[in-house]
Amino acid sequence: MNQQLQRLCELQVENEAVVRKAAILELEELAKMGALFYTAKGRTADAEKIRECKAILKRKTGIFSNFRGYLQYAIQVKMSLEPDPEAWLDSVLDIYHKLVEGRKLPGEILAMTAITIYEQGRGQDLDRVIAQTREAYAAIKQAHKFLTDETDMSFVALMVLCGKDVERTIGEVEELYLALKDRFRMPSDTAQAAALVLAMSEKPTARKVEDFVGLFEALKAAKHATSKGKPMSIYAAFADVEAPRDELVEEIGEVEAFLKKQKGYGVFSDADVRRVMAATLTLQQHEAASEAQTGAAAASVVSQVLAEEVILTIIMIIVISISASSAMRH
Repeated sequence: MNQQLQRLCELQVENEAVVRKAAILELEELAKMGALFYTAKGRTADAEKIRECKAILKRKTGIFSNFRGYLQYAIQVKMSLEPDPEAWLDSVLDIYHKLVEGRKLPGEILAMTAITIYEQGRGQDLDRVIAQTREAYAAIKQAHKFLTDETDMSFVALMVLCGKDVERTIGEVEELYLALKDRFRMPSDTAQAAALVLAMSEKPTARKVEDFVGLFEALKAAKHATSKGKPMSIYAAFADVEAPRDELVEEIGEVEAFLKKQKGYGVFSDADVRRVMAATLTLQQHEAASEAQTGAAAASVVSQVLAEEVILTIIMIIVISISASSAMRH
């Protein structure tokens, strides 16, 4: 493993330990997700500020708020990264209320969609972004009524935030979906999630499909366990990474081997989370390397602004799935 990737992995493990100490977590996956917010920015987690943000969140939201469910821990960590956490929360809450207007029993993942819109949409007309996100989601929902759910809303918001022509991009999402489902026999939910991520890249449609499927198949050929279902779309986030496929496969394998030895990643941990984290840290290392080489953020849409949000959306999907399973058992 190269030094930069090694250090990134070590920082993630250090940050997970801090996040665990900052709050009593019902799910281990929440520590991983919260730590990733800090790791993505190359910062060390601040337990005291996370605790301060917990108090602010409790004061500003009701006990039944979607900001107080399983994902409240991730929200507290997000807040702790801000110079003015309370102002940040006020802005996110405003977006959330507009986003869910007219929806019956909105799920808690829409709270994270509101965060995505605020953080990645600063400087944009947020009312326009919200309206286009709702319209685009409704269009996709109409095409795939039983396949589309609120976990797709964050992907749709990212698509709008890319500045893509919404109508044209929805058409490409459908083309990508059919290619992945029919030609490569992917499950419908996996194909749709991957199509939404791939649609953010400016590469030709056929090339994106080839790169995504090629990376997945190369990982399997190298006997690396791979994510399935919607988490598999993490590999679509590599669409704009300019690196040899065998190099990516080797690095993802090295990171997963490293993580298996760390607290929270043992035999009783969720394997999908470990695989997503291995791919995530590898992707972040390539983004950082690209910035160092160019002196600025990478030119591609996905890696420049949105890769972190794509990754965290996927991890949120896993967390919500685990929390739902846990609730059913009890």
